[in-house]
Amino acid sequence: MAMPSKESNSPPGATPHLEPFVCLFSAVLLLSTVPTLTKYVFQHSTVDPLGMALVRVMTGFLFLFAITLAQDLRGLSALTAGDVFRLTLLGGLGVGSYVIAAWGLQLTSVTHYILIYSLVSPLTALFSVLQKKILSSRLKMTGIAVSLVGGGVAMSGKLGDFQTDFGLGDLLILLFTIMMAAHLAWSSNIVKRFGAMTANTVMFGSSALFLLFGASVWGHLPTDDVSISLVSSIFYIGVATASVFLLRYRALQTICPATVAVYQNLTPVCGILFAHLCLGESIQFSSMVGGAIILLGAEMVRRP
Repeated sequence: MAMPSKESNSPPGATPHLEPFVCLFSAVLLLSTVPTLTKYVFQHSTVDPLGMALVRVMTGFLFLFAITLAQDLRGLSALTAGDVFRLTLLGGLGVGSYVIAAWGLQLTSVTHYILIYSLVSPLTALFSVLQKKILSSRLKMTGIAVSLVGGGVAMSGKLGDFQTDFGLGDLLILLFTIMMAAHLAWSSNIVKRFGAMTANTVMFGSSALFLLFGASVWGHLPTDDVSISLVSSIFYIGVATASVFLLRYRALQTICPATVAVYQNLTPVCGILFAHLCLGESIQFSSMVGGAIILLGAEMVRRP
């Protein structure tokens, strides 16, 4: 007989609460489209990674700020200076890491970006184990190791080409993935305390301020190559990014970080297909094998 899930707050006999899982699935679909559109912006404009990250985070902040003002103004006004400081640090780890993601994506393919980012699931589980938020087991630790091996296999095809951009681009995406996994693992308690909208509004707003300062000194925004499709793509990327954070943290209010991360294993399948259809990126055999190994490891992490 199946045991009731510890993550469900529904009374016996009630219909399972599906909203968190609908939020996760919606976040996966949005997240799958962002890398391809970001690559499109880099291919058709002179915007650099810092400027791209600034527009992405600033658009997301304005989107979240408008929603928070309408639905959670009291929660936003109740924040103390210490609360803002903690959320700023957490935002720098997660939202601010999009500079690294943009830089890496400029140097590598969307397919490799998606496959490396798939490691966010086992890495989040690993950080959760280290924080003692979830119990470790032999199967769970084996799954984490298997997923890490899968990431290496997925990148092996590009290693054989000895391309000069391999080391920097793919390693930057790996660094971004580690930062995002740590962000997911450490943010669940904070999100439950402040609420998804308030927490994300502060994190996006503080990160936007730092990115604005950096872009004013080192960044570059497109001036002579602006088009409707380019502006629409950047606007969509910003709104989709904020929506992913909002939907994901809505799920984190009732679901543990490891389960949230596992659902993101659908992202490689959707993202690689989207990149293949829209950008014509080839699907290497090693990428498919590596992706399958990553998903196998993630399933081993989920099952315990």
